[in-house]
Amino acid sequence: MKVSVVRCTRYLQETVDKAVQEALELIGGMSRCVQPGQRVLLKVNALTPKPPEAAVTTHPAVIKAVIKEVKKAGGIPLVGDSSGGMIAGQAPTRQTFEVAGISSAAFDEGAQLINFDTAGVEAVPAEGPVKVLHIARPVLEADVVITLPKLKTHSAAIYTGAVKNMYGCIPGFRKAEYHRMVPKLRDFSELLVDILASTRPSLAIMDGIVGMEGNGPSAGNPREIGVVIASTDPVAVDAVASSIIGLKPFDVYSTKIAHMRGLGVGEINSLEIMGLTLDQVKMTDFDLPTNAVLEMTPGFLVRGLLGILRARPEINTKSCKGCRFCIESCPVEAIDMPGNIPEIDYNKCISCLCCQELCPQRAVEMRQVNPFGRALAGVIGGIKRRRRAGYTYEKGDD
Repeated sequence: MKVSVVRCTRYLQETVDKAVQEALELIGGMSRCVQPGQRVLLKVNALTPKPPEAAVTTHPAVIKAVIKEVKKAGGIPLVGDSSGGMIAGQAPTRQTFEVAGISSAAFDEGAQLINFDTAGVEAVPAEGPVKVLHIARPVLEADVVITLPKLKTHSAAIYTGAVKNMYGCIPGFRKAEYHRMVPKLRDFSELLVDILASTRPSLAIMDGIVGMEGNGPSAGNPREIGVVIASTDPVAVDAVASSIIGLKPFDVYSTKIAHMRGLGVGEINSLEIMGLTLDQVKMTDFDLPTNAVLEMTPGFLVRGLLGILRARPEINTKSCKGCRFCIESCPVEAIDMPGNIPEIDYNKCISCLCCQELCPQRAVEMRQVNPFGRALAGVIGGIKRRRRAGYTYEKGDD
Protein backbone atom coordinates (compact mmCIF):
# COMPACT_ATOMS: atom_id res chain seq x y z
CA MET A 1 0.00 0.00 0.00
CA LYS A 2 1.38 3.41 -1.04
CA VAL A 3 1.36 6.42 1.27
CA SER A 4 2.76 9.74 0.10
CA VAL A 5 4.41 12.26 2.42
CA VAL A 6 5.08 15.67 0.87
CA ARG A 7 6.68 18.72 2.45
CA CYS A 8 4.45 21.78 2.87
CA THR A 9 5.21 24.39 5.51
CA ARG A 10 2.84 27.26 4.60
CA TYR A 11 -0.86 27.68 3.89
CA LEU A 12 -0.15 29.86 0.86
CA GLN A 13 -2.75 28.57 -1.59
CA GLU A 14 -0.33 28.04 -4.46
CA THR A 15 2.03 26.11 -2.19
CA VAL A 16 -0.75 23.90 -0.82
CA ASP A 17 -2.14 23.27 -4.31
CA LYS A 18 1.27 22.05 -5.43
CA ALA A 19 1.76 19.83 -2.36
CA VAL A 20 -1.67 18.20 -2.66
CA GLN A 21 -1.16 17.61 -6.38
CA GLU A 22 2.25 16.03 -5.75
CA ALA A 23 0.91 13.87 -2.90
CA LEU A 24 -1.82 12.55 -5.18
CA GLU A 25 0.49 11.95 -8.15
CA LEU A 26 2.78 9.83 -5.98
CA ILE A 27 -0.10 7.40 -5.26
CA GLY A 28 -1.59 7.34 -8.75
CA GLY A 29 -3.49 10.63 -9.03
CA MET A 30 -7.04 11.72 -8.22
CA SER A 31 -8.33 9.95 -11.34
CA ARG A 32 -7.49 6.66 -9.64
CA CYS A 33 -10.44 7.30 -7.30
CA VAL A 34 -12.66 9.79 -9.13
CA GLN A 35 -14.32 9.31 -12.51
CA PRO A 36 -16.06 12.05 -14.54
CA GLY A 37 -19.57 12.81 -13.32
CA GLN A 38 -19.19 11.18 -9.91
CA ARG A 39 -20.42 12.99 -6.80
CA VAL A 40 -17.41 13.28 -4.50
CA LEU A 41 -17.95 14.08 -0.82
CA LEU A 42 -15.06 15.69 1.03
CA LYS A 43 -15.49 14.81 4.71
CA VAL A 44 -13.67 17.67 6.43
CA ASN A 45 -12.87 18.11 10.12
CA ALA A 46 -15.29 20.76 11.40
CA LEU A 47 -15.01 19.85 15.08
CA THR A 48 -15.94 23.15 16.69
CA PRO A 49 -16.09 26.87 15.81
CA LYS A 50 -12.42 27.82 15.70
CA PRO A 51 -10.53 29.91 13.12
CA PRO A 52 -8.07 28.16 10.79
CA GLU A 53 -5.01 29.38 12.70
CA ALA A 54 -6.17 27.50 15.81
CA ALA A 55 -5.27 24.23 14.02
CA VAL A 56 -8.48 22.53 15.14
CA THR A 57 -10.20 22.09 11.77
CA THR A 58 -9.13 21.18 8.24
CA HIS A 59 -7.54 24.30 6.80
CA PRO A 60 -9.54 25.96 3.99
CA ALA A 61 -6.44 26.05 1.75
CA VAL A 62 -6.29 22.24 1.86
CA ILE A 63 -10.02 21.98 1.18
CA LYS A 64 -9.70 24.28 -1.82
CA ALA A 65 -6.73 22.31 -3.17
CA VAL A 66 -8.62 19.02 -3.00
CA ILE A 67 -11.75 20.52 -4.59
CA LYS A 68 -9.60 21.66 -7.51
CA GLU A 69 -8.19 18.16 -7.97
CA VAL A 70 -11.67 16.61 -7.87
CA LYS A 71 -12.86 19.02 -10.55
CA LYS A 72 -9.79 18.29 -12.71
CA ALA A 73 -10.77 14.62 -12.59
CA GLY A 74 -14.30 15.52 -13.69
CA GLY A 75 -15.94 14.92 -10.30
CA ILE A 76 -18.70 16.97 -8.68
CA PRO A 77 -17.34 18.17 -5.30
CA LEU A 78 -19.40 18.26 -2.10
CA VAL A 79 -18.08 19.38 1.31
CA GLY A 80 -19.72 18.18 4.52
CA ASP A 81 -19.49 17.42 8.24
CA SER A 82 -21.29 17.58 11.58
CA SER A 83 -19.62 19.42 14.46
CA GLY A 84 -19.27 18.10 17.98
CA GLY A 85 -21.05 19.56 20.99
CA MET A 86 -24.47 21.08 21.43
CA ILE A 87 -25.64 24.69 21.71
CA ALA A 88 -29.28 25.05 22.76
CA GLY A 89 -29.91 21.49 21.57
CA GLN A 90 -28.23 21.89 18.19
CA ALA A 91 -24.75 21.05 16.93
CA PRO A 92 -22.88 24.26 15.95
CA THR A 93 -22.05 22.98 12.47
CA ARG A 94 -23.20 26.05 10.53
CA GLN A 95 -21.22 28.32 12.86
CA THR A 96 -18.14 26.11 12.53
CA PHE A 97 -18.35 26.19 8.73
CA GLU A 98 -18.29 30.00 8.85
CA VAL A 99 -15.66 30.53 11.56
CA ALA A 100 -13.26 27.87 10.22
CA GLY A 101 -13.39 29.22 6.67
CA ILE A 102 -14.96 26.02 5.33
CA SER A 103 -18.01 27.81 3.88
CA SER A 104 -15.88 30.29 1.97
CA ALA A 105 -13.55 27.53 0.73
CA ALA A 106 -16.48 25.58 -0.72
CA PHE A 107 -18.12 28.70 -2.16
CA ASP A 108 -14.92 30.01 -3.75
CA GLU A 109 -14.33 26.71 -5.56
CA GLY A 110 -17.93 26.02 -6.52
CA ALA A 111 -18.55 23.05 -4.22
CA GLN A 112 -21.84 22.29 -2.52
CA LEU A 113 -21.69 22.61 1.28
CA ILE A 114 -23.68 20.02 3.26
CA ASN A 115 -24.61 20.21 6.94
CA PHE A 116 -24.98 16.59 8.01
CA ASP A 117 -27.23 17.60 10.90
CA THR A 118 -30.03 18.59 8.53
CA ALA A 119 -29.39 16.28 5.56
CA GLY A 120 -31.07 13.12 6.88
CA VAL A 121 -29.69 9.82 8.15
CA GLU A 122 -29.69 6.15 7.23
CA ALA A 123 -29.66 3.28 9.72
CA VAL A 124 -26.78 0.91 9.00
CA PRO A 125 -26.12 -2.40 10.82
CA ALA A 126 -22.75 -2.80 12.52
CA GLU A 127 -20.90 -5.67 14.18
CA GLY A 128 -19.38 -3.76 17.10
CA PRO A 129 -20.72 -2.35 20.38
CA VAL A 130 -23.38 -0.17 18.69
CA LYS A 131 -25.43 -2.51 16.52
CA VAL A 132 -27.15 0.16 14.42
CA LEU A 133 -25.30 3.25 13.23
CA HIS A 134 -27.12 6.39 12.13
CA ILE A 135 -24.97 7.82 9.35
CA ALA A 136 -25.55 11.02 7.41
CA ARG A 137 -27.34 10.14 4.19
CA PRO A 138 -25.08 12.24 1.89
CA VAL A 139 -22.09 10.11 2.93
CA LEU A 140 -23.83 6.91 1.89
CA GLU A 141 -25.24 8.41 -1.31
CA ALA A 142 -21.93 9.84 -2.56
CA ASP A 143 -20.12 7.96 -5.31
CA VAL A 144 -16.77 8.68 -3.67
CA VAL A 145 -15.90 9.73 -0.12
CA ILE A 146 -12.61 11.47 0.68
CA THR A 147 -11.62 12.06 4.30
CA LEU A 148 -9.67 15.28 4.96
CA PRO A 149 -8.44 15.01 8.56
CA LYS A 150 -6.21 17.27 10.60
CA LEU A 151 -3.17 15.68 12.27
CA LYS A 152 -3.83 16.13 15.99
CA THR A 153 -3.45 14.57 19.39
CA HIS A 154 -6.55 13.52 21.30
CA SER A 155 -6.85 13.57 25.08
CA ALA A 156 -8.87 10.36 25.18
CA ALA A 157 -7.65 8.47 22.11
CA ILE A 158 -4.02 9.79 22.08
CA TYR A 159 -4.24 10.56 18.35
CA THR A 160 -6.96 11.55 15.89
CA GLY A 161 -6.66 11.35 12.12
CA ALA A 162 -8.20 9.78 9.06
CA VAL A 163 -10.22 7.04 10.80
CA LYS A 164 -11.58 9.12 13.66
CA ASN A 165 -12.44 11.97 11.29
CA MET A 166 -15.27 9.79 9.99
CA TYR A 167 -17.01 10.06 13.38
CA GLY A 168 -18.42 13.34 12.09
CA CYS A 169 -20.59 11.25 9.74
CA ILE A 170 -22.76 10.66 12.83
CA PRO A 171 -24.98 13.77 12.94
CA GLY A 172 -25.80 15.96 15.90
CA PHE A 173 -26.71 14.60 19.31
CA ARG A 174 -26.05 10.98 18.34
CA LYS A 175 -22.30 11.52 18.68
CA ALA A 176 -22.77 12.30 22.37
CA GLU A 177 -25.20 9.39 22.71
CA TYR A 178 -22.63 6.96 21.31
CA HIS A 179 -20.06 8.27 23.80
CA ARG A 180 -22.54 7.45 26.55
CA MET A 181 -23.22 3.99 25.15
CA VAL A 182 -19.53 3.15 24.61
CA PRO A 183 -17.46 4.87 27.34
CA LYS A 184 -14.36 2.62 27.20
CA LEU A 185 -11.68 3.66 24.71
CA ARG A 186 -11.14 0.18 23.23
CA ASP A 187 -14.88 -0.25 22.65
CA PHE A 188 -15.19 3.28 21.29
CA SER A 189 -12.35 2.49 18.88
CA GLU A 190 -14.35 -0.53 17.67
CA LEU A 191 -17.20 1.87 17.00
CA LEU A 192 -14.90 4.14 14.99
CA VAL A 193 -13.80 1.18 12.90
CA ASP A 194 -17.44 0.18 12.33
CA ILE A 195 -18.09 3.70 10.98
CA LEU A 196 -15.05 3.37 8.73
CA ALA A 197 -16.37 0.03 7.45
CA SER A 198 -19.78 1.57 6.73
CA THR A 199 -18.55 4.73 5.02
CA ARG A 200 -15.54 3.27 3.14
CA PRO A 201 -13.62 6.44 2.17
CA SER A 202 -11.72 5.86 -1.07
CA LEU A 203 -9.00 8.38 -0.30
CA ALA A 204 -7.48 10.17 2.69
CA ILE A 205 -5.59 13.45 2.39
CA MET A 206 -4.27 14.70 5.73
CA ASP A 207 -3.61 18.31 6.66
CA GLY A 208 -0.38 17.92 8.60
CA ILE A 209 0.98 21.34 7.69
CA VAL A 210 0.19 22.74 11.13
CA GLY A 211 -1.20 20.10 13.47
CA MET A 212 -1.93 20.03 17.18
CA GLU A 213 0.07 18.64 20.09
CA GLY A 214 -0.68 18.38 23.81
CA ASN A 215 -4.26 17.91 24.97
CA GLY A 216 -5.96 18.00 21.57
CA PRO A 217 -8.12 17.80 19.55
CA SER A 218 -9.07 21.42 20.34
CA ALA A 219 -7.40 22.43 23.61
CA GLY A 220 -3.84 21.60 22.60
CA ASN A 221 -1.28 23.83 20.93
CA PRO A 222 -0.68 24.35 17.19
CA ARG A 223 2.54 22.71 16.04
CA GLU A 224 4.18 22.98 12.65
CA ILE A 225 4.65 19.49 11.22
CA GLY A 226 5.03 20.57 7.61
CA VAL A 227 3.53 17.68 5.66
CA VAL A 228 0.62 16.59 3.50
CA ILE A 229 -0.04 12.84 3.70
CA ALA A 230 -2.20 10.91 1.23
CA SER A 231 -3.26 7.33 0.52
CA THR A 232 -6.19 5.33 -0.75
CA ASP A 233 -6.02 3.65 2.68
CA PRO A 234 -7.05 5.85 5.65
CA VAL A 235 -5.61 3.32 8.11
CA ALA A 236 -2.23 3.57 6.41
CA VAL A 237 -2.36 7.37 6.62
CA ASP A 238 -2.91 7.08 10.37
CA ALA A 239 -0.06 4.59 10.70
CA VAL A 240 2.33 7.03 9.02
CA ALA A 241 1.02 10.15 10.76
CA SER A 242 1.17 8.61 14.24
CA SER A 243 4.70 7.39 13.49
CA ILE A 244 5.73 10.93 12.56
CA ILE A 245 4.71 12.28 15.97
CA GLY A 246 6.49 9.53 17.89
CA LEU A 247 3.85 6.85 18.38
CA LYS A 248 3.91 3.25 17.25
CA PRO A 249 0.91 2.79 14.95
CA PHE A 250 -0.69 0.13 17.15
CA ASP A 251 -0.54 2.47 20.16
CA VAL A 252 -3.64 3.88 18.47
CA TYR A 253 -6.47 1.38 19.03
CA SER A 254 -8.46 2.35 15.93
CA THR A 255 -5.41 1.66 13.73
CA LYS A 256 -4.79 -1.71 15.35
CA ILE A 257 -8.44 -2.79 15.21
CA ALA A 258 -8.93 -1.68 11.61
CA HIS A 259 -5.76 -3.52 10.60
CA MET A 260 -6.87 -6.70 12.38
CA ARG A 261 -10.27 -6.53 10.67
CA GLY A 262 -8.67 -6.19 7.24
CA LEU A 263 -9.95 -2.65 6.63
CA GLY A 264 -6.50 -1.20 6.00
CA VAL A 265 -2.80 -1.63 6.59
CA GLY A 266 -1.50 -0.43 9.95
CA GLU A 267 1.92 -2.09 9.94
CA ILE A 268 4.45 0.57 9.02
CA ASN A 269 6.87 -1.92 7.46
CA SER A 270 4.15 -3.14 5.08
CA LEU A 271 3.73 0.33 3.58
CA GLU A 272 5.49 1.86 0.61
CA ILE A 273 6.15 5.43 1.70
CA MET A 274 6.57 7.77 -1.28
CA GLY A 275 8.17 11.20 -1.27
CA LEU A 276 9.76 12.03 2.07
CA THR A 277 10.96 9.22 4.34
CA LEU A 278 9.90 8.80 7.94
CA ASP A 279 13.39 9.69 9.09
CA GLN A 280 13.09 13.02 7.28
CA VAL A 281 9.88 14.02 9.04
CA LYS A 282 9.81 12.12 12.36
CA MET A 283 9.45 14.38 15.41
CA THR A 284 11.07 13.33 18.68
CA ASP A 285 9.74 16.13 20.88
CA PHE A 286 6.04 16.09 19.98
CA ASP A 287 3.96 16.78 23.09
CA LEU A 288 1.49 13.93 23.63
CA PRO A 289 -1.71 14.18 25.72
CA THR A 290 -1.67 13.91 29.51
CA ASN A 291 -3.29 10.48 29.50
CA ALA A 292 -1.04 9.09 26.76
CA VAL A 293 1.32 7.64 29.35
CA LEU A 294 -1.54 5.63 30.84
CA GLU A 295 -2.88 4.35 27.50
CA MET A 296 0.61 3.30 26.40
CA THR A 297 1.44 1.49 29.66
CA PRO A 298 1.09 -2.34 29.70
CA GLY A 299 -2.29 -3.52 30.99
CA PHE A 300 -1.03 -5.32 34.11
CA LEU A 301 0.57 -2.07 35.26
CA VAL A 302 -2.45 0.04 34.38
CA ARG A 303 -4.68 -1.95 36.70
CA GLY A 304 -2.45 -1.07 39.62
CA LEU A 305 -1.76 2.53 38.63
CA LEU A 306 -5.14 3.55 37.17
CA GLY A 307 -6.24 5.76 40.02
CA ILE A 308 -2.80 7.29 40.42
CA LEU A 309 -1.97 8.08 36.80
CA ARG A 310 -5.38 8.93 35.35
CA ALA A 311 -5.85 12.62 34.61
CA ARG A 312 -9.36 14.00 34.83
CA PRO A 313 -11.05 17.09 33.40
CA GLU A 314 -11.25 20.08 35.73
CA ILE A 315 -12.72 23.54 35.23
CA ASN A 316 -10.28 26.45 35.18
CA THR A 317 -12.35 29.02 37.04
CA LYS A 318 -10.28 31.91 35.67
CA SER A 319 -10.89 30.94 32.04
CA CYS A 320 -14.51 29.77 32.29
CA LYS A 321 -17.10 32.20 30.90
CA GLY A 322 -20.14 30.25 32.10
CA CYS A 323 -21.36 29.53 28.54
CA ARG A 324 -22.76 26.10 29.55
CA PHE A 325 -21.32 24.49 26.40
CA CYS A 326 -19.75 21.71 28.48
CA ILE A 327 -23.08 21.06 30.22
CA GLU A 328 -24.96 20.81 26.93
CA SER A 329 -22.28 18.55 25.44
CA CYS A 330 -21.87 16.05 28.30
CA PRO A 331 -23.41 12.72 27.19
CA VAL A 332 -24.05 11.49 30.76
CA GLU A 333 -25.19 14.77 32.38
CA ALA A 334 -22.22 14.74 34.74
CA ILE A 335 -21.84 18.54 34.72
CA ASP A 336 -24.11 21.00 36.48
CA MET A 337 -23.96 24.71 37.20
CA PRO A 338 -25.24 25.49 40.68
CA GLY A 339 -23.45 28.84 40.61
CA ASN A 340 -21.46 30.81 38.06
CA ILE A 341 -18.99 27.99 37.30
CA PRO A 342 -19.79 24.43 36.13
CA GLU A 343 -19.10 21.55 38.48
CA ILE A 344 -18.24 17.99 37.40
CA ASP A 345 -19.69 14.97 39.19
CA TYR A 346 -16.85 12.46 38.92
CA ASN A 347 -19.12 9.64 40.05
CA LYS A 348 -21.01 10.08 36.78
CA CYS A 349 -18.10 11.15 34.54
CA ILE A 350 -17.08 8.50 31.96
CA SER A 351 -13.88 10.31 30.88
CA CYS A 352 -15.05 10.74 27.28
CA LEU A 353 -13.54 14.25 27.55
CA CYS A 354 -16.22 15.85 25.36
CA CYS A 355 -16.17 18.79 27.80
CA GLN A 356 -12.43 19.31 27.36
CA GLU A 357 -12.60 18.69 23.62
CA LEU A 358 -15.41 21.14 22.93
CA CYS A 359 -15.02 24.00 25.44
CA PRO A 360 -14.76 27.21 23.36
CA GLN A 361 -12.69 28.92 26.08
CA ARG A 362 -10.29 25.99 26.67
CA ALA A 363 -11.38 26.23 30.29
CA VAL A 364 -11.56 22.46 30.85
CA GLU A 365 -8.07 21.23 31.63
CA MET A 366 -6.61 17.78 32.15
CA ARG A 367 -5.06 17.41 35.60
CA GLN A 368 -3.61 14.53 37.56
CA VAL A 369 -4.99 14.95 41.04
CA ASN A 370 -2.60 12.59 42.83
CA PRO A 371 0.82 14.27 43.45
CA PHE A 372 2.60 10.91 43.21
CA GLY A 373 0.79 10.27 39.96
CA ARG A 374 2.04 13.57 38.54
CA ALA A 375 5.61 12.70 39.48
CA LEU A 376 5.36 9.13 38.18
CA ALA A 377 3.77 10.27 34.90
CA GLY A 378 6.65 12.68 34.45
CA VAL A 379 9.22 9.92 34.94
CA ILE A 380 7.44 7.50 32.58
CA GLY A 381 6.88 10.26 30.04
CA GLY A 382 10.56 11.17 30.13
CA ILE A 383 11.57 7.58 29.50
CA LYS A 384 9.16 7.31 26.58
CA ARG A 385 10.37 10.60 25.10
CA ARG A 386 13.96 9.38 25.24
CA ARG A 387 12.92 6.11 23.59
CA ARG A 388 11.09 8.01 20.83
CA ALA A 389 14.10 10.25 20.29
CA GLY A 390 16.31 7.26 19.52
CA TYR A 391 13.67 5.01 18.04
CA THR A 392 14.10 3.38 14.63
CA TYR A 393 11.56 0.98 13.19
CA GLU A 394 12.47 -2.68 13.00
CA LYS A 395 10.50 -5.44 11.39
CA GLY A 396 7.81 -6.64 13.78
CA ASP A 397 7.70 -3.47 15.90
CA ASP A 398 4.01 -3.02 15.21
